[in-house]
Amino acid sequence: MRFKLIFSILVLLICTSCATKINFEQTCLTCVQSQRLLCKDHECPVTAMIGEDCIVVMTETGEKIFINEILKGEKITPRSGINVTIAKIRGRYFITGEEFKHLWMLTPKGNQAKINKFVFPESDLQMPPIFEINNKNLLMRGENKEYAYIFNIDNEKWENLTPKAGL
Repeated sequence: MRFKLIFSILVLLICTSCATKINFEQTCLTCVQSQRLLCKDHECPVTAMIGEDCIVVMTETGEKIFINEILKGEKITPRSGINVTIAKIRGRYFITGEEFKHLWMLTPKGNQAKINKFVFPESDLQMPPIFEINNKNLLMRGENKEYAYIFNIDNEKWENLTPKAGL
């Protein structure tokens, strides 16, 4: 009896470790003025207050991001109505917005996320920017294409696409 139990557990462990695994990209641009989605004033992601929590919702997926810690890092008082730009690329979230000085990368694990901030390549960029996807990386540009930078997700560094020029 004991042998059957141990044998069954061993077979189960072997079968689960040999299970087929596939990769999939979790990518979603939300409310960006790009070739993919047009942003209208009443549809743009903005913050909302639920009690003490400042949140932003990705309307396409229904995901809520609680951004109090991000706003604290930006020295912005949590409030409703802050325009933000969000992208989900390869399972990571990128968020920035009005009055922001950084790009924030959120790496989810369960119902929480590790947050990292990255200083913008220039201090006077027009915010909020437009996000697009460029070669599986984040392209951040001005509404009138006055700047364009790529954030290399693998190296976690900015790359200058075009210095203050049109794309």
